[in-house]
Amino acid sequence: MMIEEKFLNTENIERSGGGVEYHPLVPFLPENAKVLFLGSFPPQRKRWCMNFYYPNFINDHWRIEGEVFFGNREHFVADGGKANTTKAKAFDIGKIVAFCEQQGIAFFDTATAVRRLKDNASDEHLEVVEPTDIRKLFRQLPHVEVIVTTGQKATETLCRYFGLDEVPKVGSSVVIPETFNQDGQQVRLYRLPSSSRAYPLAFDKKVAAYRKMFDEVMQPVLDFYDLGLEVTAFTTTRLGGCESSGKYASFNINRFCGDSDEHIRRNRALLCQRLSISDERLVMPHQIHQTRIAQVDERLMSLSEKGREEALEGCDALMTDLRGVCIGVSTADCIPVLLYDEEHQAVCAVHAGWRGTVARICQQAVAAMSSAYGSRPERLRAQIGPGISLDSFEVGQEVYDAFSTAGFDMAAISRKDERWHIDLPECNRLQLIAAGLPVESISVSPVCTYRQHDRYFSARHLGINSGRLFTGIIYPL
Repeated sequence: MMIEEKFLNTENIERSGGGVEYHPLVPFLPENAKVLFLGSFPPQRKRWCMNFYYPNFINDHWRIEGEVFFGNREHFVADGGKANTTKAKAFDIGKIVAFCEQQGIAFFDTATAVRRLKDNASDEHLEVVEPTDIRKLFRQLPHVEVIVTTGQKATETLCRYFGLDEVPKVGSSVVIPETFNQDGQQVRLYRLPSSSRAYPLAFDKKVAAYRKMFDEVMQPVLDFYDLGLEVTAFTTTRLGGCESSGKYASFNINRFCGDSDEHIRRNRALLCQRLSISDERLVMPHQIHQTRIAQVDERLMSLSEKGREEALEGCDALMTDLRGVCIGVSTADCIPVLLYDEEHQAVCAVHAGWRGTVARICQQAVAAMSSAYGSRPERLRAQIGPGISLDSFEVGQEVYDAFSTAGFDMAAISRKDERWHIDLPECNRLQLIAAGLPVESISVSPVCTYRQHDRYFSARHLGINSGRLFTGIIYPL
């Protein structure tokens, strides 16, 4: 069966008549779906450009999803995203279906039969003849977390169906009482703005609303940094993963902390999709709290997966001037540091645990960039990412002595309560200044991973066998 026919409900199409239309599409219900879109009813078939949900070419649903996931509103247009020049008038159904299956997005409507009171696509002129059995639909989606509506009629129908007193405002959600998926999570009803161009909201604001929902449910939620217009710099959080659970929940891509290989593979795929790169271009080392710095160049990228792993074994910092390659380091209380050389289009990611900090790995990284790319310290920009704070990093006398022996200004980086406390972010900031970076070129995250362990992984709070944050940087192609 051709994909153009696969989703048509031919039986319903044939029995439609006498002013009653039965739903012309079969429910699209991927087993891995976390999001279920429920509209009111498809438009008349004369308005379709494909045999799938949101088939009207002037409806912006697929443009919104293209912008959210790929940064390109024309991504799902049939000509490969060149609609502005070729005036294409159809969506690529194969690309849409593959995308929805991979991301776990399901579709159906709140009515299985309607009568149109006027010859248009407006919901207000639909009379529901046969409502959908939502709970039956729901039982076929064991992992669904959110039911999404994008119109007033569908929202009100679902609120009545589930007995909700509160109709969610556009851009917000409400919990559906006594409704849990098979993972034990309570399901929410999330209302988004209509993707119809008749809905009075700017396209970019619709995109922002959809992105917020997807970030909360299924994409890795990232903290982004403003290091420069051309470079993307970020730290992952615990939120938005598709698989990892327990102390790895829900987004972990580190292979060296005990998580399932399959969970890691799927989470890596989500991050790579978010960055628009293939998996082999996401590069992270096995760190050992030392000061070895690896240069990620074409030679290293040409190695086999095993060869690359061996080459990066024992590295605690990576640097590159390759475009389209995301380098990064893993942390869960240690301090991640990103360096950016706009002049030479080079970047560096540093893992600074307390041992690496004592050994001044940040200063060594600046020197390595100067040697490899001609970077001038005074032109570098730096971001110190989330890590454990002075208040939370309680240490023994031996750790205090290690910093003191290494020549650090202990009055500036430590405090004595019942035990000593060390300020790791400040230690690394002072190193960068000593290496020649201007004070105003260094930004420091205010996040303490130990105190905010619900959003960020913290090995001190969760234990060693728990997930890791990934702090990365990439020059997009």
